[in-house]
Amino acid sequence: MGSQDRSAFKYSWEEAIAILRADPAHQDLIFHSYLSADLADNARRFSASAEFAETLRLLAMKAPGARTVLDIPGGNGIAAYAFAKAGFEVTTVEPDPSPSVGRGAIAATLASSGLNADIVDAFGENLPFAGGSFDVVYVRQGLHHAADLPKMVREYARVLRPGGILFAGREHVVENYRESLEAFLATQVDHQLYGGEHAFTLPDYRAALDGAGLNRVLELGPFDSCINLYPVSVQELRQSLLASRKGRHLARLLPTAWVTKIGLWWLRRRKEPGRLYTFVAAKPGGKL
Repeated sequence: MGSQDRSAFKYSWEEAIAILRADPAHQDLIFHSYLSADLADNARRFSASAEFAETLRLLAMKAPGARTVLDIPGGNGIAAYAFAKAGFEVTTVEPDPSPSVGRGAIAATLASSGLNADIVDAFGENLPFAGGSFDVVYVRQGLHHAADLPKMVREYARVLRPGGILFAGREHVVENYRESLEAFLATQVDHQLYGGEHAFTLPDYRAALDGAGLNRVLELGPFDSCINLYPVSVQELRQSLLASRKGRHLARLLPTAWVTKIGLWWLRRRKEPGRLYTFVAAKPGGKL
């Protein structure tokens, strides 16, 4: 089950972001989504974020020899910038030509910083690269936009070298494609404008990875990593749990470490529609 038809919606992705940028009510959303009009600042903030630092740490563990990265979708260039700044050889794929949120934005961001990456016009389901071209396929908030999730993941597996890593971060998960998906979409202000948001069930993500012949080596749930928490930090989450009414009551009886553990258990049990997961999967057959 893929993304829905956008023909019923009035605006393009670029127009939707322009509308949200101009609305004071959505300034925090735009800022924390790295979608402000200041492209260079978006890229610098993401490169310096705890999320990207943790991403690099995990890649160093799972693919210590990795040098080449396919960044897809490229969006406005924050990940292409961050990986290039970290010393990787970067190819970024983005079908939107926009100077605000697409290939034009990527080119401008890289040019202003003196960094380099190959920028390619393509979709994830049909990549113009030979098999075994990349050490890492990095997908930030991209799998859940797939028109054909199994086909997309097969393409990512195809272009990975043996031993290469597919890193899919911050993917939205729902329980089903009825009430749960509808509840998630109803909370997405950008979706109300351009209609491009979507989410898959956890079994469907796992089946797509398995069906592509990849080995799932790490799965991070909504509260397992700072990658899935942004813009909230791990410390801020703990403080919030301890400051809650239930947290304060429990802290009278239990050590704070137990209070936070109980709070995290409760949050995970809620299974909020659209909650974030990160998947790390390896292509069999070698080491980088």
